[in-house]
Amino acid sequence: MKAWQKGILIALAALVWGAGLPVRAAMPEDVRERLSERQLANAEMMALLWMRTAAEYRALCYQGYNMAMAAVDRALARPHRGKPLAIVLDCDETVTDNTAAMARSAADGNGRYTSPWWRDTVHAANSGAMPGAVEFLQKVHQKGVAIFYVTNRYSAVNYDATVQNLKALGFPSVDREHLLLMEDTKASDKQPRFDAVARDYDVVVYMGDNAGDLPLRTKGKDLRTRNAIIDAAKNDFGTLYIVFPNPAYGAWISALARDYLTMDPGDRSDFYRATLLRAVPGDDE
Repeated sequence: MKAWQKGILIALAALVWGAGLPVRAAMPEDVRERLSERQLANAEMMALLWMRTAAEYRALCYQGYNMAMAAVDRALARPHRGKPLAIVLDCDETVTDNTAAMARSAADGNGRYTSPWWRDTVHAANSGAMPGAVEFLQKVHQKGVAIFYVTNRYSAVNYDATVQNLKALGFPSVDREHLLLMEDTKASDKQPRFDAVARDYDVVVYMGDNAGDLPLRTKGKDLRTRNAIIDAAKNDFGTLYIVFPNPAYGAWISALARDYLTMDPGDRSDFYRATLLRAVPGDDE
């Protein structure tokens, strides 16, 4: 099939899918994959538009840092309990803003954040700072509270670029002791790193945009179990745990369905409708 013929086929399939009709007609595998990429990119566009433009998003960022600062100040006002105080927080979409790169990808019709794409994004070392992040962390540092960045950027290929980016933005405590990247791609669970910090520090607040950024052991859990874990910890949100909004990516997507990213576009459209119309989130009935 010639390139122009393939382009017409993709365009026609996109029109059919956009009209809400199933796309299951026989078509070349690469055409189906391209249509799937466009479908995923379209699904991300509204999320990214909100994150990049909405006053409400900025407000939620400020709100999160304000609540975290209140937790730090409460801890500093308590009688000293032996261990030094610390905060633990994620990097991406918690203090660093990668939405510009994600927006370019979605606008180009690429809906998957692959490992090579992410490596290139990190190595550019030009992620921005989220609204209020630099001021918040500088104040925490000035108060003498330790800051630990626990991120699943892969250390072997991303450490130097991450240091460069964080320092350029003005974030404090960017060094081997306080910047804890993922050392093994088969060990992305952050809990061991949380435990290592907690052995020597009194952690007063954990911050992140993903449930896995908190010591709640949600790694690999399905949708219903993740929601149940969050419900059980409801009294700690806004005090011990601060969550930032991220509708663009995260473990919540893989929890929807393990094959979500590889679904046929027509099956994914059906999945969207069925999931949206469920009476109870997480109910598989």
